[in-house]
Amino acid sequence: MVEKNPYAHKHYTHVKDEKDADAVAWTFLNKDEFVKFPFKFEEIGDDEIRANVCYVGLCYSDSHSARSHWGPSNYPLTPGHEIVGIISKVGKNVKNFKVGDRVAYGPFRDMCNNCDACRMGLENACLGSSFFDVRSTYGEYWGGYATAFQQPARFAFKVPKNLPSDRTPPLLCAGVTVHAPLARYAKPGDRVAVIGIGGLGHLAVMYAAKFGCHVAALSSTKDKADEIKKLGAHEVISSVDMAELEKYASRYNVVINTLSVSNEKMWGHYVDLTAPGGTFVQVGAPPAGENFTLNAFQIIAKNIAIAGNFVGTRRETQAMLEFSALHNILPMCEFFSFEDFPKAFNHLEKGKPKFRCVVNCEEYAKKHGLYKAD
Repeated sequence: MVEKNPYAHKHYTHVKDEKDADAVAWTFLNKDEFVKFPFKFEEIGDDEIRANVCYVGLCYSDSHSARSHWGPSNYPLTPGHEIVGIISKVGKNVKNFKVGDRVAYGPFRDMCNNCDACRMGLENACLGSSFFDVRSTYGEYWGGYATAFQQPARFAFKVPKNLPSDRTPPLLCAGVTVHAPLARYAKPGDRVAVIGIGGLGHLAVMYAAKFGCHVAALSSTKDKADEIKKLGAHEVISSVDMAELEKYASRYNVVINTLSVSNEKMWGHYVDLTAPGGTFVQVGAPPAGENFTLNAFQIIAKNIAIAGNFVGTRRETQAMLEFSALHNILPMCEFFSFEDFPKAFNHLEKGKPKFRCVVNCEEYAKKHGLYKAD
């Protein structure tokens, strides 16, 4: 029997038994309870896709959303915005995808099409949609921590054939978050500094190297310098030694800060790395309430531009996928089973994965009769 309470949701109905479910998700009932959640979808919309999740990546913004770090979240909440799946059903208006296609999704599910940002093509900065507020991303449509998902087709991406399903998911968020600003601001021959060689930073190093740039990687530890250089970095610099940072001041045409913590002591030194006329790009997103303080003369004296980047547009995301396929750029990942989702999430929050966590959802779905085909 269908149970609509206590976990009522517009698009998903909780059921007691997996045998009655369309899919099973790992869901936050509140910021502390993370449980298996069998559910049924509502009828597919005319413009929607339903797909079996093959692999899903874990992003630290999932933790921010699930734990209400960015303000109150909408519970029950199933995170996951780095998704690769196989389509099992399409709405009657969907023309560009068919059952059996491999499809990918990033964070966005909607845009207003009316605000200045949308009219300029900056749909990832839409001012008229609740999806501009990351806390609301999973309120309307749940994410990919599940055996299946149902989403609007217009935010789906075609996956190039030579990108493997298990290592593609992190590209949908981490990949485009660093690729997009590099494509905007960097050109061959530029000097690029990447601060923080983690989930975002290791991809930024690879992209910048393939863009034909001289790449400096700033890491808090030097013990992985050889490994970082294998990714394409020409030099590895301490990100915590102020004396060493001062040696590289005013050197880099583009500086990308991937760190998701605000460090008042160090941030000014990072900005100082920017060369005259260069661009400092902030992509790491700290918890709400953590702020940076900027000395105006750091910008004025060298004509520095301060930029931010929030994932990427659909055009930028597809371009990133094609670039990654062309140059065989793939994230370094640690893999987990569906049953080990809590372990994977704990590793994300506390274990400092190298460099992204990815969960295999397909194996569980097939084993438990949840892998669907229309």
